[in-house]
Amino acid sequence: MATTPPAKVPKIEVTVHPDFRVVIANGNFGGLTPNDGRIMFYTDIFEPRVKIGGKLGEMEIERINRQCQIDVRMSVMDFVNLAAWMNDHIKRLEDQGILKKEDLIRSKQTDYSV
Repeated sequence: MATTPPAKVPKIEVTVHPDFRVVIANGNFGGLTPNDGRIMFYTDIFEPRVKIGGKLGEMEIERINRQCQIDVRMSVMDFVNLAAWMNDHIKRLEDQGILKKEDLIRSKQTDYSV
């Protein structure tokens, strides 16, 4: 009986793209269609002002500047794999007792829309 030779594993080289940057995001939106997945990450920047007639130094939020940072688009399967990868990390933190079920329930009840 003939044996199949093992498949050659290609060498993986990791490089950093010249436009690579770290983005701090505190929100995202997007979704999944039959054709692709999309996640846009944004950062909300609170722009306070001194409260007129308030106590000394008292401030209030005058507006929120929502800066769209990056729009990531991917195939449906890459979107599904990303979701599974994130869920695996969440489960690991739950199993270690670092992340509590109550925290997850509370986060689902929060409305972050502006």
